[in-house]
Amino acid sequence: MFIQSKISVSIWLIFFGSLNSNLYSQKINPFERPGSRQAKAPPVIRPAPPPPPPKAINPNIELRGIFKFRGEWHFSLFDRGRNLGAWLKMGESFDDGKVEIEGFNPDTEELKLKGGLSLTLKNASKNVLPVPSGQPVKKPTSTPKVAVPNRPPNLPGNRPRAITIPPRFNPPQRK
Repeated sequence: MFIQSKISVSIWLIFFGSLNSNLYSQKINPFERPGSRQAKAPPVIRPAPPPPPPKAINPNIELRGIFKFRGEWHFSLFDRGRNLGAWLKMGESFDDGKVEIEGFNPDTEELKLKGGLSLTLKNASKNVLPVPSGQPVKKPTSTPKVAVPNRPPNLPGNRPRAITIPPRFNPPQRK
């Protein structure tokens, strides 16, 4: 009986060993769901979206004036194409948000806009203009007289025609 049990144990070992090697050769896990080892679709790699087009910087924009008030710089930008100007502070935008003030160097009086454009004052002479107040106004010495045609004098029987202007009539406003 001992030999018989030894043979049956060895048969069982051979059976389970072959079963085990068979499972490992096929890489099957008895705890997986059926069909979970099917070939997976390769991952779809989408190309990166194209970068947004650069904002067109209007070449007609000029810097026309600068002043500092209560510690804040103010800049006058003017669009020659649209004949439109505005006073802006640091960080504010102009031309429907296409032009935004990024920085200002007071030493060189250069204004930097987003997008790399920099502006300097247009036709700046850096001279203070004289104020004409306090200076006397010279009047011309002789005024030329206008020749008046000869008219008959205004006598009671020789009156000029009078024109009567009727009163102004304002119609009611329509709604």
